[in-house]
Amino acid sequence: MTSAYILELSVPPGGSAWAETHTWTEPWQLRLILEEFCANDDNLAAYHCLTQRATLGVWVVQRGHLVDFVDLHPYLLVETPAGARPLGELKADEAALAPLLDGPDDAWLEAVRLSLAWDALEERLPTLSSPLLQPDEAIAFEAAPPPTAPRATWLSFVNPMTLGSMEHESGEALEPPFELPS
Repeated sequence: MTSAYILELSVPPGGSAWAETHTWTEPWQLRLILEEFCANDDNLAAYHCLTQRATLGVWVVQRGHLVDFVDLHPYLLVETPAGARPLGELKADEAALAPLLDGPDDAWLEAVRLSLAWDALEERLPTLSSPLLQPDEAIAFEAAPPPTAPRATWLSFVNPMTLGSMEHESGEALEPPFELPS
């Protein structure tokens, strides 16, 4: 029974076509993926974060058991012309969010920047127990999701997981923003 982090960036089935999971064993790997996500080069990250019921979080699997879900909403900062706020706080403030999204088109996407409060997030991530998931293994996890976990998740559709990054709507393997060991 191995351990791994599963970073989920998705919207519920039936919404926008976006269902990424990134299964890795080192926090720095998650950081690089999230920094790439926050770069928001195609504006899809901001779009999904602010207009969809996105599941953004890190599932923690310890020795084959799903033990925790770390919600990313407090750690993703959204910078708008009105200032920077955590994603969860901005989404909860309809008075601040509505004027941003109610423009005549999607021009607001160009005015939004995302950033990651990595140090605070890293403090929240537990250290994984040995043995860690290896490249030639699959991790099938057990147990019900923690009470803090979102109800809308792709996790139940993708168990077992292998080391790597995947877009499940298209079935496409995603290249990580780091070199893989040979």
